Amino acid sequence: MLPLVRRVHAALLDREGLAPGALADLLSELRREVQALPFGVPDADALPREAYHELRARIVVAWPELGFYDPATGRALGHCDLPDEIGDALDDLTDLALDLSTALALADTDEDEALAWLRFSHDTHWGDHVQDVTRHLRWLG
Repeated sequence: MLPLVRRVHAALLDREGLAPGALADLLSELRREVQALPFGVPDADALPREAYHELRARIVVAWPELGFYDPATGRALGHCDLPDEIGDALDDLTDLALDLSTALALADTDEDEALAWLRFSHDTHWGDHVQDVTRHLRWLG
């Protein structure tokens, strides 16, 4: 599980030559793996966190074609498009990168804690982001 987390985290920050559709495949695989973990609440008192703006800046460089999208269709939004909801792919990926960074930092000292954090953070936060942005990544190709 943790090798997949490392792979996705690296792909988010450095792209590694992936097309958006290939990133969507990785994100779907990660979601399936994490959803198979037992649910638990991590015991860590102080979770290690990277700064959001630093991660977002790295993701912008790695994935410059991403932007705002319609979560219902995954289609990119033009300046005149106004759906009921607007998705921000860079925010989605940055939130995921933050939670994966926390899991990887926890894995350095306690793998069980890292896995508990992955499942907990998936269910309470990044799982919805990944579900929405995956549709957009597939639309981009």
